[in-house]
Amino acid sequence: MIIIEPRTKPDPYHYFISLAKNKMSDLNVETAAAVSAFVQNLHNAAQGGHVVDEETLALRMLAQVNTDPDFDSSHITSFSTNDNSRVVMDTGEPQNEFAAFKDLMMGDLKDPAEQIDMGMVPKPPPVVIEDPVGAGTQGYDQNAALKNYGYLKDAQSVCQMFTNIMLMTTNPGGFDITKDAAAAFNIQAKLAYNAMAGPMAGVYNFSQGEHTTHNFGNLPQSEVHEKLLETMFDNMQLDEDHKKEIDSKITNFVKALNKIEVGGKHSTLDFALRFGLTPAINITASKAQPVWAFSPTTYLIYLKMDAHAYKQSISKNNSQNQVNLKYEHVITKFELNVDHFLKLRPKYDAMFKKATNLSLKEYSDKLSKPVKKAK
Repeated sequence: MIIIEPRTKPDPYHYFISLAKNKMSDLNVETAAAVSAFVQNLHNAAQGGHVVDEETLALRMLAQVNTDPDFDSSHITSFSTNDNSRVVMDTGEPQNEFAAFKDLMMGDLKDPAEQIDMGMVPKPPPVVIEDPVGAGTQGYDQNAALKNYGYLKDAQSVCQMFTNIMLMTTNPGGFDITKDAAAAFNIQAKLAYNAMAGPMAGVYNFSQGEHTTHNFGNLPQSEVHEKLLETMFDNMQLDEDHKKEIDSKITNFVKALNKIEVGGKHSTLDFALRFGLTPAINITASKAQPVWAFSPTTYLIYLKMDAHAYKQSISKNNSQNQVNLKYEHVITKFELNVDHFLKLRPKYDAMFKKATNLSLKEYSDKLSKPVKKAK
């Protein structure tokens, strides 16, 4: 039996906040202050300058929904304040923090199987389609397309940075991969959204969000990947070649998960995939004299899968080779504000150089998994 609930377009912000009601991953005023403190420490160590007010404000707004309404959230401020009346989280010695943060950031560049061998719980790597739309048409500027593709990769790396800062702050002890894998997946997925809705909220403009629930009964195990791709990417105008390439990138991650024993009593497992593409839009609507504009876009695909269905899907001991595949996903569209991102880029680049010894571009080239256009 196949059940697919109709797509709905809820307010994606409140949907994800409802997912985030978890003691280990709430972004409340205290953790928001700690995140802000770390960002300020890293910024100051990288290039000095004024307080990073933009990230602080966005974190404050995101944290507000998890806070007692009588609490004055204006108490969140940067680490460098001299006003003793404000709440400031001292997260320890900056140099020790930076070393731990570098381990997280550099670990994300390794193959998922290698991360697991190191005791890390891997995150799905961001996937970016290099040039899916417009190539070969009159007036199309390939160099401009590739430039925007680069902006998108770099912005997704900044999302990774803020996700890891939040992860380090909300779960300072890390995870025991032999016991906490399920909790870690769920927390990392929620924080991937928090990073984009909080400190990256000014860099990205929110657009539509779609929430869909699926229930595919007695689905052959061999068809699970195809069904997931079909339902997650069917509205993005991708051809079959692109879907196969995307599948190869995701499959490498999923295969590595076979090495993890997902135990515990979690009823669902959550994953967040950042998927980027840079569509070209003919803003004149004239075929004779087109003018192409580019819209770098990140789709955050939040997948919430029934834990038993997940185990059936990846198990090598599934004697019946059948899966009752139950999952829901929310696809939220984030459009990159290129001008604003470029304004902030020097700051981000300095922070990456300080934290990883790599420039933002160098890190992005290693992190993102590119998908080439169909020939």
